[in-house]
Order: sequence, then C-alpha cells, then structure tokens
Amino acid sequence: MAHVAMCDVAQAEAPPALLEAVGEERAEDLWARRPPGPLPNAKRQAALIEWLQNGPLAADPDELLYPCLRREPRLFLRASSLRPLREAHSTVCSLLREDQSPERVAKAVAHEPTLLLQSTDALLAAASALSEITGLEGVLLTRVLLSEPALLLASSESVQRRVTWLDEELAIARGGRLQRVLTRAPLTMLVSLSSLRARLDCLEDMGVPREMHSALVVRSPRLLHTPLSRLRAKEGWLAEIGVLPTDGTGRAAAFGAFVTRQPDFFSLARSRLDAVCVLLGSLGLDEAQSASVIRAEPAALSIPEESLRLKAAFFTEVVGGSTDDLLSVPHVLTCDLNKVLMLRHAYCLTHGLNVEPQALLTRGDAQFCDEVDGCVLDDLSAFGKSGKHLTFFQGAAM
Repeated sequence: MAHVAMCDVAQAEAPPALLEAVGEERAEDLWARRPPGPLPNAKRQAALIEWLQNGPLAADPDELLYPCLRREPRLFLRASSLRPLREAHSTVCSLLREDQSPERVAKAVAHEPTLLLQSTDALLAAASALSEITGLEGVLLTRVLLSEPALLLASSESVQRRVTWLDEELAIARGGRLQRVLTRAPLTMLVSLSSLRARLDCLEDMGVPREMHSALVVRSPRLLHTPLSRLRAKEGWLAEIGVLPTDGTGRAAAFGAFVTRQPDFFSLARSRLDAVCVLLGSLGLDEAQSASVIRAEPAALSIPEESLRLKAAFFTEVVGGSTDDLLSVPHVLTCDLNKVLMLRHAYCLTHGLNVEPQALLTRGDAQFCDEVDGCVLDDLSAFGKSGKHLTFFQGAAM
C-alpha cells in the first residue's frame, strides 16, 4: 500500500495542488528542492498543502506557504501521515501562545518549519531545558520563543555555552540582568561565541573601557549581534557631525568617554540621532553649536523629542532665554523640567527675585540658593512640595 501511495509522484512535474497554491514558477522551484527518492502521491501532497494553508499558515497562507516549503522541503516527504505534523504544530501553538498572537505564530512556523518535523516530547524538552538554563518562564519564555523559534531546535548544551559566556565575560549571571538581555536580544543564544566575542573586541577597539562592556550590553542587548559595520557607523556619526574630534585615521577620538556618559547610544537608531540634530537646528543652532550641545549633554540623544521641544520652548519663550543662553546651559535639555526650571522660575517670580535665565540652571538647589540673593533653600523646598509651581504656568504660550 505504501508503494502505491508513493508511485505517482515519482514524476518530475510538481503536483497540481502545489501549482495552484503558489504558481508555476514557484512550484517548480519548490519541487526542484524536494528530497530525493519517491514521495507520497499527489493526493497526499494536496492534503499537506491544504492543511498548511488552513492550519499552521492560516493567518496568511498566500504569503507564508512558499517560504515555509522552501525552507523545509522535507515536508513533502512527510505528506504520507499528517498526524505527527498536527501534533507538533499543536505543541508549538501551546508553547508560543497562538491564542494571543496567531499571526506571529504563523510567521514563526513559516520561518522555522523544521519545528513541524519535531516530536512533541522533543519540543517540550527543549522548552523545559531553555527555561531551566536561563530562568525564563511564562510570558518571558513565550516572548523569547516567538522572537526566535529556532531556540526550540537548539541543543541545551549550545544554549548553556552562551549563558556561561555571558557570565564569564560580562558578569551577566542568571537573574534580572540575564533575563533583560535574553528577552531583548534572544538571538544571543543562537549566534556563535566567536561572533559574540567580535562585538566586545570591536567595543574595545573603539576605546570603550572593558569595565563598561557589561553595562552597555545590559542597556543595549542587541549590540551583541549588531553587524560590526553598524557599530562602527555609530562611532562615525559622532565624528561626521563634529560631536567628537577625529584622530589621525579619521575616527572619533574619546568615543569611549562619550559612550560612558551615554550608555544607551548603541540602542539609538540613526534616524533618532539625526532627528535630534534637526530639532537643535530648529532652535536656531548651527551645526557646530548643535554638536557642542550633544557633546556637553549626550543624554539629550535619548530624551523624547517632545520633551526636548518642551524644555527648549519653556526656556526661550517663558523664561526668556536666548540661543546663547541655551548654549551656556545645555543641560536645560536634560534637566527635570518640573523640579528644576519650572520650580525655580515660579519661585523667583513669586518672591520677586530677578534672576538671569541661565542662572536658573545652576546645578543643585543649594548652590542655586547660594548664588541667588533672597533665595532660601528651605523656602524653595517647601514651595516645591506644595506643588504650586505645577499650575503656575498653565496656559503659557510655548
């Protein structure tokens, strides 16, 4: 009987169901990749395709069927019995919580269709081992598996080697820091150890102190698998816009010191960095002045644009500061607007104190009161606790 089921698909032409599902060109490509030897007959191939379309890939069968079969042509060989495939798919759906994100699970299966060839026991064992090694469970484990379903195909030994490497090289041991890294960059558990090492070597070559590596990875976990060229481009951006001077090779000098002050730098997209420059330009700063502000206050790069605009508008349009004033106190863009600028300005207006705009940005309340005649630290603190300054400027045009 098995021979009868196989015999009529020994032909070179793709079965009709495949032609209908993906078109002639794609069907021929898929059929050319089929495993060697006799395959289940055309009727069984049709059943396989129908099941894939209406089951694992139902969220978007027109888009997902072709890449699914292209990545795992051995599915053609398994068309003789769909029951093991259904069982594997049911297990994957349970582990990835299909009820909460059917589209993502369908895409995960299409991206890693080899999952359908695994036994239920193997899939459950892989998930259990992953949880045991990393400490991830529940929602966190599901999130990681949705992002990198190939982890269900990885050996526990390979995952353990990478977790051990994170501990030995970066002191990121099992616990909250490890969970943060793995949930934000689960690919870390799949890339080679040499690739992981290359990222640290790149950081060191760019002048980032070794003692900073761990903090940078925890803040920006994806840098562990970011292309080296993209890491270098971040350094190049600082030199390109004049934030940092260049050395004899044209590379940014003092890059390590800058990143130490802005540990989120590697997680910031180029579009975000450019947007900050555009915003600074809209405040009347030229390119050199914008670069000096970023150099003085690297934290401004990770503050939401709306917050930057609000602080700048309050300083220039409410307080009356000029562009030159802003350049003298660039930390106006990174200060706590409510607890510093609004509080001090409201306090001075209420108490009839005449203070220059830039003086409002004196660092530290004690130092501010020492330098402003008539300011009493206890009074300023009491004024802040009352919260009156939060409504003092309601309706102010900015």
